Amino acid sequence: MLTYSAFQIGLEKNLHLLGVRLLLLLVLVLCSLPSFGRASTLALVVSSASGNEEFKKKFWDWSSQMVEIMTAEMKVPKEHIRFLTEDPSQGPGLATGKATKAEMTKALESLQLQVRDRDRLLIFLLGHGSFDGSEYKYNLVGPDITGSELKNWLDRFSKQQVVLVSTTPCSGVLTKTLSGKNRVIVSATKSEFENNDTIFPQFFVEAFKDNRGDTDKNTQVSILEAYLYAAQKVEAWYKERNRLATEHPLLEDNGDHTGTAKPSPANGEGLMAAKISLGAPSGVLTAQTVAGTEAIPGLGALNASKQQLEGAIQDLKYKKASLPEAEYAKQMETLLIQLAQTNQKIQALTKK
Repeated sequence: MLTYSAFQIGLEKNLHLLGVRLLLLLVLVLCSLPSFGRASTLALVVSSASGNEEFKKKFWDWSSQMVEIMTAEMKVPKEHIRFLTEDPSQGPGLATGKATKAEMTKALESLQLQVRDRDRLLIFLLGHGSFDGSEYKYNLVGPDITGSELKNWLDRFSKQQVVLVSTTPCSGVLTKTLSGKNRVIVSATKSEFENNDTIFPQFFVEAFKDNRGDTDKNTQVSILEAYLYAAQKVEAWYKERNRLATEHPLLEDNGDHTGTAKPSPANGEGLMAAKISLGAPSGVLTAQTVAGTEAIPGLGALNASKQQLEGAIQDLKYKKASLPEAEYAKQMETLLIQLAQTNQKIQALTKK
């Protein structure tokens, strides 16, 4: 006969097992969502009309590499990326449509429905661009899309962080016309009058490959780091060939409609770009880290703390001019110590 104590023990054991199963189910459900409700990256990558086989290959190589890096290295879900190219048959299963104005409009409409308020949106334009005296035009297959039309689209994503990178000739004018709150605008040229073909996209994509542009060694490449990496590589590329540079990249992210070649605390540019990384932060729990039984307790909270501290350090750098030197040094020391301690805790957990 089953005694009360034995019954109670059995019940408690079953409840415990049920609780474990429910907890695991919850973990798996959460893991199926992007980064536990954290900000996700959505992207539109477009490779424009090429004009000849040489450009067709270049544009395809650079754009497809960017998409592959985002999915394989940054762990951006494929369903978050729209990839339009002149010839989608070059990459069956990778390209999602043709680089036409109609398809670009359709892609932006679908992203508008998918994106959440706290998400990041990357619009990455590769290929040819032009300026007709009043309007920038991104050269698509068929009708082009204008700078004014791009602005109208960006205005629809006012609740998200938007990064628009135009690597085309004549793109510098976009740092003036597309500047706005919560936006980072990167251009391959300093004005609408630099209309030669650009090498900038090769190096901008390269910055994300194997985290080559990760200068602060936090295992992520920020938009600022990618921009600085590419800009330096472009300058070196022209010098090595003894050629006069015909492209001078700019970045604008403080909403003043004035891009700069060298973002820094001194000119107030680069703060937002420094805080935006496209991939999931290292240490974020994913389905792959759940080995069927348990996750790593506390890792998500530590990672969030790490991000906050890194953001605070960037903020402080941009406040340096307004703080007494001793106060700046004291605050920076405190933040760096806290960041080092947090990194040590993350390393200890992930090495177990």
